Amino acid sequence: MTQKHGNLRPRVLSGMRPTGKLHLGNYVGALQNWIKLQDTHNCFFFIADWHALTTDYDDTSRVAANTIDVLLDWLGAGLDPEKCTMFVQSHVKQHAELHLLFSMVTPLGWLERVPTYKEQQQNLATKDLSTYGFLGYPLLQAADILIYQADFVPVGEDQVAHVELTREVARRFNNFFPSSGPGSNIAFTRGDAQPIPASVMAEPLLKEPHVLLTRTPKLLGTDKRKMSKSYGNAIFLSEEASSLAEKINNSVTDRPKLTDKGNPDRCPVGNLHQIFSDAERLAYITRGCTQATITCVECKALAVESVEAHLNPIRERRKQFAGQPELLEKIVRQGEQQARETAEKTMHAVRDAVGLLAETQVQLAREESQTRLRVPQAVTSAKTEDERWGLRTAGWLERIGKVHPLRRDRPRTFITQKSRKVGVHTAAEQNGSWMFRLQDRALNVLVLLAQDNDFYLHDYVLPPKLVQDHWKQFERADGDIVIKIRKSPAGDVLLSTKNGDVPIQQYEGDYSALQ
Repeated sequence: MTQKHGNLRPRVLSGMRPTGKLHLGNYVGALQNWIKLQDTHNCFFFIADWHALTTDYDDTSRVAANTIDVLLDWLGAGLDPEKCTMFVQSHVKQHAELHLLFSMVTPLGWLERVPTYKEQQQNLATKDLSTYGFLGYPLLQAADILIYQADFVPVGEDQVAHVELTREVARRFNNFFPSSGPGSNIAFTRGDAQPIPASVMAEPLLKEPHVLLTRTPKLLGTDKRKMSKSYGNAIFLSEEASSLAEKINNSVTDRPKLTDKGNPDRCPVGNLHQIFSDAERLAYITRGCTQATITCVECKALAVESVEAHLNPIRERRKQFAGQPELLEKIVRQGEQQARETAEKTMHAVRDAVGLLAETQVQLAREESQTRLRVPQAVTSAKTEDERWGLRTAGWLERIGKVHPLRRDRPRTFITQKSRKVGVHTAAEQNGSWMFRLQDRALNVLVLLAQDNDFYLHDYVLPPKLVQDHWKQFERADGDIVIKIRKSPAGDVLLSTKNGDVPIQQYEGDYSALQ
């Protein structure tokens, strides 16, 4: 299966918690809109199984089954894996990673002021909600949205506050960890660093999403309260025809007596007509209800016809998908792969901005450190020390630039992304030893590039603590520092100081100090 939606379309992100089969309220409140959006936007829709644990962590026995039910309802209703990306939240671990990083910088008060925080505590008074998972679920929600760099989040008015919190989190995170821009991965191995033109400066690390307000038709449950599974008043998308008729026929209406004039706006059956009946039938029942010229029995029978005509194709498509478990698995895996690839692009930039060491950096550093660099033979005919330094360092600086970009500060001195000063100095082997001469200026990291008699380069990257501990113990001559390293008969590489020799072979090819 291949995605047919264009990458240039605005990106939309939304999700649903797997608390059971979807009912008509879920359908008219969100799912119908999603089905339209998949034709006009680059849509990512996820089943929020981690979110389901925020209030139902005490019993997770139905989470997996409910996840399948939601997926079947989506497919039955018309979401198309060829047009949108559908996936399970817990299958994309990057959500949890970004949520963790957000939790490091988000003030507690921001979460406590979310309107639904105290509302749900009151509405779910029988549950123990004194957990971080419940308090922090808007932060996980922010990670869900921001990791896909969504342009829009389709929500009803009651969810606008959550999107605004997401925007605030993005703003705060961008402030702490600004994107370093397209020039950040360039190693300056020739000349001086040039400022990055304003035209190519980086966009913010995380995009602030906008609300896509969704018109949510009012849909009452069969008992005149809001339709909800917890109230037992819901009509499900997968409802069989006989059960559908029974629920509608037993619905409470707005006319206690047949002689009473009713109001379809206040009646569950009237609501169903407003959403599922055609204009002619809706006009007929509205006139009959408000003027008491039709019976509730007739009104309900017509509602059964209208709703069944809409639900029957959904129910049949759902059954077809339910009978093809291999296809379901393929859809889930395809969505997971597409979501993970997109999320990982964001996380790669986030890890870099935060300053975390990437696994790929370690791998590349290890692989490249095992590949010995050769110094060009032309070094023997170089007329100046600067020329010799340039020939010895060119290949090494190119290698380092792939994982630890350095910015040139002054001759033989560079700056890391974390503002460490790095001195890079070279010497050729003479009788099993190397002599380096450098100016007595403060450095954080000292790189000694030792060219052996076979023109291979050995790079010893001395970390800040070692440099600091031994700086005053190096020999001085004419105001310069003279550093000597040598090979012992046993093959160890030793750094000579006034207090004795210090083994440094463990620092060869170890670039961790260059972060």
